Parts: sequence; structure tokens; C-alpha cells
Amino acid sequence: MLNLASNVAWQEILHETEAGNIPHCRAISVPVSVHAEIIETLSRLILGSYRPSHPDLLIIGTADKAPSIGEYGKPNYEYSCRWLIENIAMRPMESKRRLAVIECADKLNKSAGNSLLKLAEEPPEHAYLLFLMEDGRLFLPTLKSRSRFTAITSNEYAGAQRMPLDSREWTEWLTKARKSTNDNDTITPDLEAWGSYALETGNIELAERIEKLRIISTRKNLSVPMLCDIIILALKEGIEIDVN
Repeated sequence: MLNLASNVAWQEILHETEAGNIPHCRAISVPVSVHAEIIETLSRLILGSYRPSHPDLLIIGTADKAPSIGEYGKPNYEYSCRWLIENIAMRPMESKRRLAVIECADKLNKSAGNSLLKLAEEPPEHAYLLFLMEDGRLFLPTLKSRSRFTAITSNEYAGAQRMPLDSREWTEWLTKARKSTNDNDTITPDLEAWGSYALETGNIELAERIEKLRIISTRKNLSVPMLCDIIILALKEGIEIDVN
């Protein structure tokens, strides 16, 4: 069973949530064995408490069956996508927020998924959506593009470490890196660790950018200060760097 306590990607989600950086629409691809733990933990952080019958916790679908689109007045309406859209719009009853969980989101059919597009893009101010699934590759792209997506795998990437995030952390990294006489002493290992972290947290685009820099760092035609400047431009300032 996946141990969330030691998982880099999950700890980053917890850090964001505890800091109040909560996206209105989050999607997590993770083994089904920990879905219940994730729902309970995020409910406590977002709603302030957890119990299966919490009036502000709305769950549709199960760990092995996606919710249907539903049809008003029909037996399949309760706990369907349309039921969720109607109920999440209501004001919170006990907490300041409402949390909607869509289980088995990777198995949503196209009509059910499309019914949630507007909700995922513009949920009520008091509402947060959580799409849970086992295989993020099957998650509808239209919903994925509207979510902050994270893939949590059972296999940790060795040495994964997030890159610096603010000016202070970048200054500390530069001070350490520029003391190196060889880029392989510090810079290349750091890039490998940052790339692993990006992969672990599902940020493929960032992982690809870091990999370009890692390739550059293995060449011997740049001094350490020049290489540091390129990394700052690419990762801190967001400037596209040509690996050639």
C-alpha cells in the first residue's frame, strides 16, 4: 500500500492546502487504496472536520464506478453529475466551504464529463472540486485542463527535491552553486533532483524544461557562472532556452 506520509507529491498538496493555496478544481491520480485517506485528510483541512455524513462533503461515484450524468426525476439522478451541480451550488450548511469529490474520474464517460466542464471552470465561490482517479492518462483532457493535476505514484523518484521557489531560495542556491568548481559537483545533481520532483508531482512540462538544462549542464563549454545564469533565466524568469 502506498505510504502517503513519505510521498513527495502528497506532501506538496498538504503544504499548499495548509497554506491556503487551494485550487477550486484539483485532480489527483493515485492508487485507489488511499482514496479514502485523501478524502478524509482534505476534508479536515478544507471543511475543518470530517465525517462521512458531513453536509458540506458531497461525494459522487465510488472507487470502482464513475458517476452517471443523471436525469432529473429519475432513479439515477441522486449522486449523479447533475445532482452534484445542483447541490454544490447551495450555501454551506456547517463549514465555510463545500467540497465535492468525484470518484473514479478516469472512467467518466464523455457526456458525464462534459456536464461537469462549466462547474470545473467556474465553481461557486464557496466550492472546491476534487477529481480522484487511478489512471490519470484516461482522465478527459477537457477536465484535466481545468484542474490542478497531480499524479501520485507508488514508486518515488530517487532524490526528488523541489527547485527553489522564491528570490531568497534562489539566492541561497546560487551562492552554493557558484562555489562549485565543476557543474557536476552541485548543478547537475540539483537539476536531476528537481526533474525527479517535477515528474513525481505530475508537472511534465517543467520536467522537460529541467531536462534540457540538465543536458546543457553535462556539456563542458560553459563556465559555472554562465550555467547558473542560464538556469535562472529558464526556471526563475521563465525564458525559453534552446538546448542546441
